[in-house]
Amino acid sequence: MNVIIIGTGFVGATHAAVLASYGHSITAYDINEGRIKDLSSKDPAKIDSCIYEPGLAQLIQKHQITFTTKLEQLPLETTDIIFLCLPTPASELELPDDKKHLFIAAKQLSQHLTKRNNGKQDKHILLVNKSTVPIGTADKLRQHLHDWGVQNYTVASNPEFLVEGKAVQGSQHPDRIVIGVETQEDEQTLKQLYAVHQDKIITVKPKDAEAIKLIANFELFSTIVRTFQVAGRLCEVEHGLNFENIIKGVTTDPRIPKWGHHTSLYAGGSCFEKDAHNLQHTLSKHNIKSEFVKSIIEGNDHQLENFYKRGKAFGFNGKTVALLGTAFKQDTNDVRMSPAIQLTNWLLSDGVKQINAYDPQAGQNYKTQFPDQRVKLCNTLEEALANSEIVMICTDWPEFKNIKMTNSVKLLMDGRRSLAGQYEEIARKGIIVVAVGSPTINRL
Repeated sequence: MNVIIIGTGFVGATHAAVLASYGHSITAYDINEGRIKDLSSKDPAKIDSCIYEPGLAQLIQKHQITFTTKLEQLPLETTDIIFLCLPTPASELELPDDKKHLFIAAKQLSQHLTKRNNGKQDKHILLVNKSTVPIGTADKLRQHLHDWGVQNYTVASNPEFLVEGKAVQGSQHPDRIVIGVETQEDEQTLKQLYAVHQDKIITVKPKDAEAIKLIANFELFSTIVRTFQVAGRLCEVEHGLNFENIIKGVTTDPRIPKWGHHTSLYAGGSCFEKDAHNLQHTLSKHNIKSEFVKSIIEGNDHQLENFYKRGKAFGFNGKTVALLGTAFKQDTNDVRMSPAIQLTNWLLSDGVKQINAYDPQAGQNYKTQFPDQRVKLCNTLEEALANSEIVMICTDWPEFKNIKMTNSVKLLMDGRRSLAGQYEEIARKGIIVVAVGSPTINRL
């Protein structure tokens, strides 16, 4: 099938590459010239620096994808499906439609859609939203396209359920593909597109598809935050408890999922908190106050604040901090809602001498946000640790499980329990240990 992808961020680039691997003809558009240049280079290093996602560079290298920054070059005359993969940040929730990325892009696209087939618009085209959006967005998009003069089109919803760091694998082996459609024709079109995954397709209406994505993300988000605030907090204040033992015992019950029952310093990334705000916004429009949704959002923020305050009690002013991990999680270079961003802001405000930041993939994306000369981007873990008095682990990269503490280190702050099982040994070296899910250890 002939497919156009509008937006080549994490979702759009992955979707384009995987669909191309299925044999579909793909054209991908973005206004970001640098990104399009990197993605079209066929150079794995450039692709990874742009969007680091295991397996993505290899797929783009192997399969033919046309990348462009010019709307007029899109093959609208012959296209069957257009996927909209636009950013939908929480900051847009209160904005009018004409200020939102999705509708701005759709309006620009509509100016070319009305001209297809010499203005006859006689070939039907299906526009599918892939982004996570407020419930009712498909209805709004359908009306806007009509108002803008587009004809012979339908609108569907096909939300992504990708996990960053496992997006290619998740696309090639999905647990479900939700398609929200209004007509049998559109259902058949999308089933043809996803022919290799027929047994995974769930067909619903567009509104249902939009709601499924929001509620699924909230289920995941709330599981993580509840674990932070109950099991994690209990193990921090009640001496003698072992977090890993407790979680193993609890999740042996088949009714309780193993996923999400870990403690950390914050649930970051571009989706979880944003989608919780989205749900809260939708409920409030109907005069429903959801204290539970609000408590989950606040609980996530409180987790990071609590982690920082526990370390701050020992003083940050004038200290050198090795900040390990700037991506919001391992196997990505995405720093959106990364705990490292807020922690860096707090550390700078509290007068640190220097921050030695290190991440195997996301360092450059992090550093662009901090021109302050006190923030140094290091090339290796060893460089970051050298002469640092405080070690702060923010991302769950595997290499952080094998850190060798230098003699300069006086305080370890483990926000990922990367060194769980070693805390007593580290403390015996005269290092104060602050770890999520464990009491502070201070042998001084």
